[in-house]
Amino acid sequence: MIIAVEGEPTVLTGHLSTDVSAIMVATNLFNGLIGFDFNFKPTPDLAERWEISQDGLGYTFFLNPRAKWHDGKPVTSADVEYSFKEIVAKTHPRAGTWWPLVETITTDGPQKATTRLKAPYAPFLTLLGNLGGSGSFIMPKHIYEGTDAKTNPANRRPIGSGPFKFARWEPGSHIELVRNPEYFKPDLPRLDRLVFQITPDSSARLLAFEKGDVDLLHAYIVPYEAVAKLRADRRFEVIDRGLEGVATNEFLLLNLRHEALKHKAVRQALAYAIDRTQIRDKALFGLGKIARSPINSGLSWIYTDRFDVYATRDLAKAGAMLDAAGFPRKADGKRFALRVTWDSGKDTEQRGCAIIRASLAELGVDVTLQPFDRATYIDRAFRQWDFDMALQNFTTGPDPTISVSVRYHTAQIKKAPFNNAMGYSNKALDAIFDAEFKELDRAKRAAMWVEAQRHLMDDLPVIPIWEYPSLNVASAKFADTVVTPSGYLDSREYAYQR
Repeated sequence: MIIAVEGEPTVLTGHLSTDVSAIMVATNLFNGLIGFDFNFKPTPDLAERWEISQDGLGYTFFLNPRAKWHDGKPVTSADVEYSFKEIVAKTHPRAGTWWPLVETITTDGPQKATTRLKAPYAPFLTLLGNLGGSGSFIMPKHIYEGTDAKTNPANRRPIGSGPFKFARWEPGSHIELVRNPEYFKPDLPRLDRLVFQITPDSSARLLAFEKGDVDLLHAYIVPYEAVAKLRADRRFEVIDRGLEGVATNEFLLLNLRHEALKHKAVRQALAYAIDRTQIRDKALFGLGKIARSPINSGLSWIYTDRFDVYATRDLAKAGAMLDAAGFPRKADGKRFALRVTWDSGKDTEQRGCAIIRASLAELGVDVTLQPFDRATYIDRAFRQWDFDMALQNFTTGPDPTISVSVRYHTAQIKKAPFNNAMGYSNKALDAIFDAEFKELDRAKRAAMWVEAQRHLMDDLPVIPIWEYPSLNVASAKFADTVVTPSGYLDSREYAYQR
């Protein structure tokens, strides 16, 4: 199976970043302790089973004794302990949101590992199953011990326990994985080889897919303009699932360090001016939904759109707000200039940025378009904070503690993907983030998240733009391509050629 990725990853592991291109490869090379199914119930992975203590603080995992690393050494509880303590806790950009809640990790024999929490943490199992968001891949202690996990050569030539083994990486071209014949899950994987084809150009990707040179386009790079045609072609399958687990929204990130954007009224004026309906209709070709919250509407237990006062476009109000904020039109009709940047490998974002530019031009805001290749974009936006506005998709599921708090908490203003690059700080919101995950009563926890949405939709460190439709497209010659609600990142261990 040949899978298109929109940009070249910097590593092939999951502990240094939440970058899609890296995680798509890593899920085939490594395992987590558990996964989850379409009902969001935990499923076995490296752990055959698990037990939870009566006080809800202890989680004991019993590892599959057949599991081996690709170099033949057994996977043990020592690997689990080391992975969490020495790799994830010290290197993963989101570890700060949950690792401080872990009191201990202990081992009892080679197949038994117990995690003890300091306090209740409602989404703990969901977090462990969400490999892309938490980075909770189990890594080989014997490969990383005594080295810097950030620079270990195995980050680019990985040794994992997963269904496929690393074969080669041709920079700028492709990454090749081959079947692991000693995989611990019987009769898996079903494919002999995976190739991740690096194809940043959207037109070239679609052409390669239609010609049969690429077999899978994941949810974030599905060419929405071609979906109707692909549905009608028996050579292809449009899979209407596989993004539910991440509940992804597209946001316009606003750099609050900017002289104009540091004013809340300016950010609100931009929200009134941007034509989100036109973006939905023309950038997504009517697919997906307009985003009306920092939470995806699929998370129905907490979602509310009642704070989206910007739902009706109002240029007159936006202009009056900018006048009052001290940014009137100058003699040339312009108020101030902004840059908007995005990952050039995403044609939907390209169309969206063009509409944002046109919308804000009507307001007197002069917008310069700045597309960059994925690596450069991530570096500029998240490591250098060198942006004014950035169009970026953020997950909001499977649980908001995992995927939302990290975007907006003051403690997450870090130069690392994909944290609080906006420089946004709200102490009242921080207090909600620091308390909600300890609340085991779901209704009370939901009320706290409604209040969080009120803060975010008023402060607008980001402007919600659209919700991604949950679909992937694949060659019809393959089956079981997407088997979980995180299907765009799935291990392809179950996929097979019909």
